Amino acid sequence: MREVENYVGHIRSLTAARDAFTTEFEKENEQLRMEFTQLQLQQEAQLKEVEEMLEQEGLSEIAHSSPSEQIAYLLVERTTLLEKLEIADQKLDSRSYVDGLCAAQLQDKFDHIHQALEDELQQQHESMQHTKETMDKSHNKELEREKVLRRRVERDLDEAARRLQMAHEEIRRLTDELDMQKKEQSKPDPALLLAPQTSESPREELNKLKDSDRTELQKAMEYNNRLDKEILALRNRVRSLDSERKVFLELVEKLKEEISEYQKHEKSGLLFSGTDETEKNACCSLQMQAEKDPTRLEEECALDKADSGPERRAQNSETVHKRCQKVIEDIEGRNFQLLHKLQKLQREHEDLIERNEELESILGETQNQTREEREHLEGEIEGLHRKITSVETELLKAQMNTTEASMKDQETTKKVQDFQAMLKSHQEKVEVLESKLSEERDWRKQLASDLEKTQKALKAEKKELHNSKSELMSLYNELQDLRGVAEERDFLNVTHEKLQHENTLLETKVSELSKECEQLSQLVVQQSTDDVFTTSERTYRELMTKAKILEEQIQSLGGEREQLCTELLESNKKTEELEKQVKGSNEEKQLLIEENAQLRQDILATREQFHSKIKEAVTIKSEMSQENQPLQPPSSECNTALNMSTKQYLSGERLLQQHQEEMQQLRQDFHRVQNLCSSAEKELRYEREKNLDLKKHNILLQQESTKVKAELRQVQLKLSDSTNACSSLTVQWEHSQQKVKELELELLKHSQISKLQNSLQEKLAQEKSRAADAEKKVLELQQKLKESHHQLRLTETHVLGRKQVEEELKEAQEREAQLRRQLQEEQRKRKLLDQHAEELQLQLRRSHETETSLAKTHAELQVRFQQQEAQLRVLEDEKKASSDEHLHCQRHNQNLSEQLSLLQQEKQTLHEEYDCLLKQLDIYVRKHNERQLRHKAKLRRAKETFLHEVKRRDVRIQQLESEIVLSRSQTGKEHALIRQITTENENLLQEKRELLQRLSDQEEIGRNNKCTISTIQSRVQFLDEENKRLQESTLQLSNQVGVLERTLRNIQTHSVEDFRSIGFSECQLLSKMLPRPNTSFSATGLSNSLGILRTIRDVKPEEGTESPKSLFSLSPSQPSEIGYLNVASPGDTTVFPTQPQSPTFGCDSV
Repeated sequence: MREVENYVGHIRSLTAARDAFTTEFEKENEQLRMEFTQLQLQQEAQLKEVEEMLEQEGLSEIAHSSPSEQIAYLLVERTTLLEKLEIADQKLDSRSYVDGLCAAQLQDKFDHIHQALEDELQQQHESMQHTKETMDKSHNKELEREKVLRRRVERDLDEAARRLQMAHEEIRRLTDELDMQKKEQSKPDPALLLAPQTSESPREELNKLKDSDRTELQKAMEYNNRLDKEILALRNRVRSLDSERKVFLELVEKLKEEISEYQKHEKSGLLFSGTDETEKNACCSLQMQAEKDPTRLEEECALDKADSGPERRAQNSETVHKRCQKVIEDIEGRNFQLLHKLQKLQREHEDLIERNEELESILGETQNQTREEREHLEGEIEGLHRKITSVETELLKAQMNTTEASMKDQETTKKVQDFQAMLKSHQEKVEVLESKLSEERDWRKQLASDLEKTQKALKAEKKELHNSKSELMSLYNELQDLRGVAEERDFLNVTHEKLQHENTLLETKVSELSKECEQLSQLVVQQSTDDVFTTSERTYRELMTKAKILEEQIQSLGGEREQLCTELLESNKKTEELEKQVKGSNEEKQLLIEENAQLRQDILATREQFHSKIKEAVTIKSEMSQENQPLQPPSSECNTALNMSTKQYLSGERLLQQHQEEMQQLRQDFHRVQNLCSSAEKELRYEREKNLDLKKHNILLQQESTKVKAELRQVQLKLSDSTNACSSLTVQWEHSQQKVKELELELLKHSQISKLQNSLQEKLAQEKSRAADAEKKVLELQQKLKESHHQLRLTETHVLGRKQVEEELKEAQEREAQLRRQLQEEQRKRKLLDQHAEELQLQLRRSHETETSLAKTHAELQVRFQQQEAQLRVLEDEKKASSDEHLHCQRHNQNLSEQLSLLQQEKQTLHEEYDCLLKQLDIYVRKHNERQLRHKAKLRRAKETFLHEVKRRDVRIQQLESEIVLSRSQTGKEHALIRQITTENENLLQEKRELLQRLSDQEEIGRNNKCTISTIQSRVQFLDEENKRLQESTLQLSNQVGVLERTLRNIQTHSVEDFRSIGFSECQLLSKMLPRPNTSFSATGLSNSLGILRTIRDVKPEEGTESPKSLFSLSPSQPSEIGYLNVASPGDTTVFPTQPQSPTFGCDSV
């Protein structure tokens, strides 16, 4: 049977391991579900962000469609834009050389941008591949671990199945052995043949035993079948869990792939769309400028200068970038702090999960320990009941044997003393069991207190989580405020009107701050509770943050002022250099003018000489014609003169042509110099206007700084007032906290007093029940003593009768030979009866000792009862006082709740106002973005015109390099300046791109923070649900403890009633029914059979009555275990726990 017990223990350990594996698989499934939900939330957040981006860019039609449709739409737009760009390139090729150069430069820029974008895409692809490889490696490792765990589980299940088969074989072997023992017991003895009347009852008992053993075996087989079914169900469940896990992992991989593809498509589409839009705008602006006249272009430049000053913004871009860098560094520091706080929260959350798991493990261990101790106690109680029944059977046998053994009164007294000692030992065991029960109750109370402490700790951690959430929200609001401040700084740099608008906004903010300070003062007057202090602290923090923001704004304005001063100095230097250049160009112009005047004079002189020569030739011709008529012989001289004149005429014409060509070249040079001078004059005017604008801007900034300083002083005064108010609030809050602590201490005292009262009441009830049990036991012992005295008298009468029989035996010696055999048998019986009498005397002595101890305990219990009644009166008085104080606290709490409701209403109104302000800010931000886009377009046009003019100037300078040496140095300087400007522009563009990337990264970090906050909130909700479940389980355990206590009391009452049910009348009936001396049979067989019959008859009626009481307190797996444990033989009493049995039986059945 010990092997069976070991096997049962092993089966229980296997079931516990099985439950542990199932819980682990369930936890893994829950983790996978949480990851799946997180991925879904991330995907939804990304989709929302894409929708917002599309709506902001005016693509609301595509915003609500699927990602594949959005990508297709963007690709179609990209192809259309590329086609338009190709058409524009073809048109530009047909234009002038300058347009071709501009287009080539734009194409170079676009190629550079495309290369940068392609490099970024390649880097992203490489990073995505690296992450995929790492994810695949981690996933493969997890799969290998799961396979190993699955193999271990399958091995354990196979081992469990083998052990179950072994257990079945052992059970069959034990059943065969029991059948053999029953067959041996069922064989008829010679003593039983002599007593045919008494042999019928043992046979019936044996038949009943066989039936009970068969039923128990059937129950054990059924339990084994159930275990097999449960093992099969667990295997199926493990397989289903594995399949579900595989499905979940596949879903997670699919989602990750979809997200990566979606991000790739999204980035590629947006980037190409952005570049195509910039190319389109550039081409359109070039076409428009090519079609317009240069005068028209100059007019547009002047209008652009008068409207918004884009060139001024180009110079201020460096300061803007520096400010943006500072703001970005601040935001990065804040984000780093936020990440650190989030990591702390995650660690705390993991600690909470570990604590909850430890609590669950402690609860499981306590449940298992309580089950084991319950089973052990039940086994001990049943063993005691069986011993009591066996002792009672022995008493009955001794009473029946005392009728035959008359001469051995001393031995009977010894047996009675032994019986009393046995009773004492049983009572001591019962007291030990009661002490164990009390220890269990104390231990359960300690567990309850530990659970309460853990619940309090969980509540405190929840509060800390809420505080951390509020801090995160405040930090998020501060980030939004920082973004708004950055936008406001951009506004300051744009125009003077925006600065005025920001001043009005600051004035409204200061007025709002003053209103909030007034509200704080009103709140100080009206309320003095913890919630008021928290709101005042929040407002104080907000005021401090706003003051810090204003100080930062002042510092930024001061920095801007310094930067503007430096820019003014640089612009002055540039103007001086340009003035020097203009002076040099004017000197060159004067020299050229003088050369031109000299050339004109030379040309006029040559013309006069030419005209005079022509006139001379004409006069010579006329004279020659007149002379030819009368004089023909001198014709040769005339011809020579004419030839000379014609040669001179031709040489003069050649000189005239050369002079004309030189004049044309000089005119061209003069036009070029004039253009250079006009461009230099324009630059001088532009820089002068720029200096004037900078001076005006500096003056305005000084005025604004004075205004902001005055406002800061006002805000500092208000802050000092608010700090004073907050200090008064802190004092009041400390007083209120002290009061609250005093009230909490009083409540704790009252709760402790109430707990003490409850515990004292329970102890009183227990002591009353013990006193009643002791009184009942005393009455029973008195009755038993009376019965023993009566039996002694009967034995004396029987002794007298025996003396008469001995006299008759002396007279009838003839019959001695015949009756010697009977006498020998009677002597054997007498020896047995002597032994029983000695045992009874010992029991009687023990019973006397128990009577004396019970009397002492009764007196002590009465004294304790009186003391506890006095303590109860004192505690009732204290309870009345505590109830009055509790009512006072409730009234105070009601007042506080009303004040809280008022504060919540005010908070709601403030939230509504804040929402309205946020909406207005969003509208203003959209308008500002539109304005910025317009200004950017104008800047692009101005830059294009500027580049075009610079190129033309470079061409002209290259043409003049061959003739003018001084202009080369100037053109070299201008080239260096232009290169510096282009490099600065490129650096600015790169910085702008880097800033945009950082801003996008920060936005992604903020989104990730939102996602982490949402996950933390879901985990906190999950923890709350688990805590609720734990509370419900603790309530169920407390209910089960109460039910167990009731069952123990019922068991004790049933045992007392069973003791009462054994009375004197039944013993008389036994003495009347069995007075015959002729019946001779073995006493040991009778005692064993009677004990078995009583246990069977007691179990049958009480299984029906006590089964509903025990079933609802135990778990569903316990009845099957109890049925399986009843397989043991009825002789083994201490190990197998069964339900409590009552020792009542009817003597008529014997």
